Amino acid sequence: MKPKAEAGTYAALAVGLAVLVACAGGINQTAAQPGTAPAVPAAPATPAARPIGFLTPQTLPNAIATIPVAPKEGETRNTLDWEIFRKTRALEGTPRWDLAKNDDSYKPADLLKDFSCSIGVSLTPQNSPALMGILGRTTMDAGMAAEAAKQLYRRTRPFVHNPGNICIDREGGIAKSFDYPSGHASLGWIAGLVVAQVAPDHATPVLARGRAYGESRVVCGVHNMSAVEAGRTNAAGVFAALQSSDAYRAELAQARTELAAARAAGGVPDAAWCAREAELVKPLAVD
Repeated sequence: MKPKAEAGTYAALAVGLAVLVACAGGINQTAAQPGTAPAVPAAPATPAARPIGFLTPQTLPNAIATIPVAPKEGETRNTLDWEIFRKTRALEGTPRWDLAKNDDSYKPADLLKDFSCSIGVSLTPQNSPALMGILGRTTMDAGMAAEAAKQLYRRTRPFVHNPGNICIDREGGIAKSFDYPSGHASLGWIAGLVVAQVAPDHATPVLARGRAYGESRVVCGVHNMSAVEAGRTNAAGVFAALQSSDAYRAELAQARTELAAARAAGGVPDAAWCAREAELVKPLAVD
């Protein structure tokens, strides 16, 4: 797994997702500054400029209004965040650390693989193209919803203030991007919610995997725990708004058809790995 070089804003990650799902489009978004109204994506001027998510500027929730205010240095919440960072440095070199490295990737094809054990089917771009497309578009929506809050709070990452290694290259640009809310936790949780909607009979393990994907950012040391929790709140709001999208519901129906075919084909993930993963994705406990 190659370390990801993050840009200064989560909008850059969203552009990367646009490339990954091979959709033409662009994002026109202005960062919010403290004391000003939150920014929202600009209305597309032409069909070619349409954002690739499902939601519009009118239906896209804004995380500034839906998540708690970011903790500040000296506050109890911030102190707890940094204590969790320092304690989780002990996970370096463990299998949970390796899973955190794996979870650094937000490519839709990798997300399919990540949810294969929890759904009980080997998901691939070949047998699940509709679901892969949904994951690409919904993670775009989640990232865009979070961006105004990231730019408002501009909270620096925990490793900037505390000693200890992180699981990816800290020189790749991540130190120049912001902590709160976590974009990875946003997209991991919305991916879990989507996959659980496709396969409600496996909702519990699927959602456990989605939660663990976000907690991997704490294990990795690149996000504070409060940022991960805020990311889940952000994603939940986006998921609720998605239910009003006709395009989303149509693609969801196609994804369910694909899953039924994949189950009938009998392709299942490696049982030994899935048993190990089930242990690794248990809720993160910090003594």
